[in-house]
Amino acid sequence: MGSSGSKPRKKKKSQGNRPQHLPKVGTATENERLLHEEQHAVAAQMGMGNASSGTKTIVMGVVIFIVVVAILGLIGLNTFH
Repeated sequence: MGSSGSKPRKKKKSQGNRPQHLPKVGTATENERLLHEEQHAVAAQMGMGNASSGTKTIVMGVVIFIVVVAILGLIGLNTFH
């Protein structure tokens, strides 16, 4: 057997490499983190994962406008038919 000086040592981790501890379940911090992750997942599914916030705002505004016009059109068709 080798002496203790010849054994390999574990590399010391710098503080920047330590994993982040997750907040306790049910706390406001945890809920914010989960909401943020869900929003990013939805954006990624829609193909806008890497888009800027301005682009996302414009796209959402256009989508909301189309939905409102469609609903008003349906109401108009039902009312005046």
